[in-house]
Amino acid sequence: MVKKLLWGMADLTAAALILFLIWYVNYQIPQKGVSAKVMEQTRSIEQERALQELTEGSTSGQGQSTGAVQDGTGGTGMQSAVQDGTAGAGMQSTVTGGESDWHEKFKDKFSDTVISTVDSYKSPDLSIQLSYYQYDSGILDHTSSGKHEKYGTRIAYTIADIYVGNIDCIQTAFAQDTYGTGYTEKLTDMSARMRSVLAVNGDSYSNNKHQDNGTIIRNGVIYRNKASDAETCVLNRDGTMDIYAPGNIDRQELIQRNAWQSWVFGPSLLDGNGKAKKDFITWNYITQSHPRTAIGYYEPGHYCLLLVDGRQDSSRGMFLTEMAAVFEKLGCQAAYNLDGGHCSFMTKGTEVVSHPYKPEHEIEDGIFIMDTSVQIENQKQI
Repeated sequence: MVKKLLWGMADLTAAALILFLIWYVNYQIPQKGVSAKVMEQTRSIEQERALQELTEGSTSGQGQSTGAVQDGTGGTGMQSAVQDGTAGAGMQSTVTGGESDWHEKFKDKFSDTVISTVDSYKSPDLSIQLSYYQYDSGILDHTSSGKHEKYGTRIAYTIADIYVGNIDCIQTAFAQDTYGTGYTEKLTDMSARMRSVLAVNGDSYSNNKHQDNGTIIRNGVIYRNKASDAETCVLNRDGTMDIYAPGNIDRQELIQRNAWQSWVFGPSLLDGNGKAKKDFITWNYITQSHPRTAIGYYEPGHYCLLLVDGRQDSSRGMFLTEMAAVFEKLGCQAAYNLDGGHCSFMTKGTEVVSHPYKPEHEIEDGIFIMDTSVQIENQKQI
């Protein structure tokens, strides 16, 4: 009898070790790396022809080409690389359409000089205001066999209200500046590298080793275009935000919409009328109370980031229904849940301004709010 128990324990240990090795090899060892790309200031053959036709038309008075691509700085020829997740694969696709400038619309939000305080930031291109909230929900989380009950009923969260002069103020980055599996980095280190004003974690894009895990667009580059069983959030260069249902997203539609960023985690939190949803496209674990990160959309040029502390006495975290209610109260048109739990962090500069329940955790990607006016000024000085 004892021998059978020992053999059984040995089998279980071997099985656990095999599963651990599979997980470690597939998700922890960096692999399939592709260096992060930028919107290249080059022209394809088709764009060269379009530019030539446009130039000829302006001198001869005949016709006007719609093939020129705006790069947001008055130039032409912006392209996006389309990657399928394997190094060396991909194609070039022209990005169509333009973008908007919101400096005049939100001029009362910006300032002529940089004004930075502990909980605010203003410049000619950017306005950020941090607000902190605490309340007692009076609701214990009884899910997961009562594992969350020990955290109590209090909730603490931070809202970053953000106005941008142009969409380039909202950028993303991969850990170690590499798209792939197993690449991680602290948000504070990424913030320092990006020189961001504000940052939060992203969506942990490399779940499932890229297999049927949706469309990933970062800074105008389409790295992956696959089906997903989750909703996809897309921020376009005109400042609008689209939420796509699970399934395939047409690549050409994304190009025509001039997609700038996309995230695949979810779920979306508001309906088409800006009202809080009660049913969500996600699995049960995500609906429980957790530390959370989410992005909200008011209108082109006006956004917010939400960071919910959790798994501690001062804040148990939020249910999805509670977070959806926050975005409805804020008056957002759309809102989308990003990765949470021990990945939820918010930094101002290189300082963590949220209150995570564990020391800083290395993450796979982040969202970075940039002051483009300062970046341009630094370039001029160089």
